[in-house]
Amino acid sequence: MNLRIILILGALSAFAPLAIDFYLPGFPAMATAFATDEKHIQLTLAVYFGGLAIGQLIYGPLADRFGRRVPLLSGVTLFTLASFACAYAPSLEWLIGARFVQALGGCAGMVISRAVVSDKCDAVGSAKVYSQLMLVTGLAPILAPLAGGVM
Repeated sequence: MNLRIILILGALSAFAPLAIDFYLPGFPAMATAFATDEKHIQLTLAVYFGGLAIGQLIYGPLADRFGRRVPLLSGVTLFTLASFACAYAPSLEWLIGARFVQALGGCAGMVISRAVVSDKCDAVGSAKVYSQLMLVTGLAPILAPLAGGVM
């Protein structure tokens, strides 16, 4: 598998983890903007994890039944639209719902990128590619809060 494909799969698998850690430094500002406390803002994180759990159960069978492309593009589109909804959320309730939908879309990349590796590589090759994907996914929680703090 060439480097370009590995980088694309790495980016797809990092969407959901980046969306977890990127906005954590903004909790105090969000609490102020929505006139609430940080406990209620933390609910957006809990709901996001719930969406990730449910979405993984959905995208695996969808990718097996309909192929990898359509569910992946649908998930990325859903993630993108939900990200805009999060950015322009008029209320905390709206943000919570948008974060759930964002997680449902974001986990498509997590699940389907690994399925693509299984489809395209043998056992030895897939172990190598999985380790490279885990490097990208492992960097997301380190770099995302730094980037989120700057923004």
